[in-house]
Amino acid sequence: MEKPHTNNKEHILVCLSSAPSNTKIIQTATAMAKAFNATFSALYVKTSASESMSDEDTERLLANIHFAETCGASVVTVCGDDIAFQIAEYARLSDVTKIVIGRTVIGNRRFIGKPTLTERLIFLVPNVDIHIIPDKDAAVDRRKTIKKTRFETVLKGLLVSIVVLLLSSLLGYLFFCLGFTDANIITLYMLGVLLIAIFTESKICWVLSSVASVLIFNFLFTEPYQTFLASKQNNYLTFLIMFIVAFFSSSLTKKSKEQSRKSSIKAYSTEVMLEMSQQLQKCNSKSEITNVTIEQIKKLLDCDVKMHSPDYAQEENMPEKLFIPIQNTKKIFAIVEIGKNNINEFQKNLINAMLRESALAYENEEYSAAKNELLLKNKQEELRSTLLRAISHDLRTPLTGISGYADLLIKNGALLSDEKKSEMFTYIYDDSVWLLNLIENILSITRFDENKISINKESEFIEDIITEAVSHLGREKKNFKIKTVIENEFLSAKMDGKLISQVVFNLVNNAIKYSPENTTITVRAKACDDCVEVSVEDEGCGISDENKKKIFEMFYTVNNSVSDGRRGLGLGLALCKAVVEAHDGQISVQDNKPCGTIFSFKLKGDFYEPKD
Repeated sequence: MEKPHTNNKEHILVCLSSAPSNTKIIQTATAMAKAFNATFSALYVKTSASESMSDEDTERLLANIHFAETCGASVVTVCGDDIAFQIAEYARLSDVTKIVIGRTVIGNRRFIGKPTLTERLIFLVPNVDIHIIPDKDAAVDRRKTIKKTRFETVLKGLLVSIVVLLLSSLLGYLFFCLGFTDANIITLYMLGVLLIAIFTESKICWVLSSVASVLIFNFLFTEPYQTFLASKQNNYLTFLIMFIVAFFSSSLTKKSKEQSRKSSIKAYSTEVMLEMSQQLQKCNSKSEITNVTIEQIKKLLDCDVKMHSPDYAQEENMPEKLFIPIQNTKKIFAIVEIGKNNINEFQKNLINAMLRESALAYENEEYSAAKNELLLKNKQEELRSTLLRAISHDLRTPLTGISGYADLLIKNGALLSDEKKSEMFTYIYDDSVWLLNLIENILSITRFDENKISINKESEFIEDIITEAVSHLGREKKNFKIKTVIENEFLSAKMDGKLISQVVFNLVNNAIKYSPENTTITVRAKACDDCVEVSVEDEGCGISDENKKKIFEMFYTVNNSVSDGRRGLGLGLALCKAVVEAHDGQISVQDNKPCGTIFSFKLKGDFYEPKD
């Protein structure tokens, strides 16, 4: 009776191992998958014994896994000491119809009544076809390799055991001479057996050291001395308990060591993954994501790691390196070059998980960049619309005045008195200057918003900048006392002189617009720590605390009356803030006592000391 499936498509599973014959088994399974047009999977069961594999076996296992991948198999790694159960469980969950396995993986019946791997698979998944590929020579080589590895491990363990038991016996003899009790000496041998369990890998060593510790204790420290006989009957019970305690203590110590090692690996891997996830969340660019990915993989594998572009062409003569793409379902973001390819499946799975995190970070960064670009475009479009609306409204009044006065002068110029003509010319001039200043501010603020303006910093004297700004003020300055106070004529700073001059001009012009005539406007410059501070002080009506919070916002104007009836667009102070901050400076506003307002900004000083 066949196993019912959710679909009629065949699913072939090949079992991977480090055996030399595994390549032949993979080839057979590949041919079967092509013949049946079947789903093709490859399974490796990682056991506790996998950690003690030789370098040769490890390299061969990795080569077999890579070969299965090149043949089109979907490679899966599971962990567990019960190989048959793990294979059967995966077969059930994945609807496997055929299992291909090598005879070298099957193993021989070591104890009477213990079933082989094939027998257990037949019992666990009776409805799945099991195909056995024999390879006698490979099995012999495999057994020779295993025997050689085991012999080396046992020999090393025996040497360690001899040294530890010798030291325990020497210390025990010292205790015996000093009059210590038998319990103290027994404790020494218990400690020795525990040390042997910690520093050796072979179970034979634990058993032999447990037996040897009992025999040595009996030989050296119980009457009659230097014999294996015991004068007291209860000594045999002591020996038995001593052996049981030594054996089980060593066994528990070994299991604890193994569990501790596995836990440490998992804990460290989890820590690396968590750290990487936290760092990726803080990344704001692709370069930062790349750096985090490289550093975390380096931390995990302790090898060289490089990042390449998606179109990187891998060289054919680089078998010692591993190339893994960072990708999602739609695109490849980058290719990771790892300086070694002999990584185990646990590390490979962990790296794949890390790269999935990186791919998600790349995807989010691209989405965020696209979103920010769209927001910027919307902001610029909103700025243009607002400017157009403001210009169409606020430029109409001065343009109407200019055109009206010009029309009167053209049509009736001969009939007008010189005084009247002079008055009209003055109005035309004032409106033209106002328009020029307004247009200059509009152009500057637009360039700043589009990041098209460049800051050319040079060392400039503050006095020259202030003089230049004041000289460009309109006719209105004649109605005010413009006072300049320079603390030191050699005050200087790294700046774009034209832009900073425009800042000073805007601040003074703003003070003129909102101050009563015949009042004093003071432009002051002084050194402040390592900065140069420039302030514009007026004696106007001041600014409320509520307005101070918004005064540097674009298109915000204080609702104060202006003598000529024109109002600004609210760009001058916004431009001042943008220019000062572009110079890494600070701008602020505060009250001037007893009345008025003080606008001030600070720039990094570049002080000049004159030579005598």
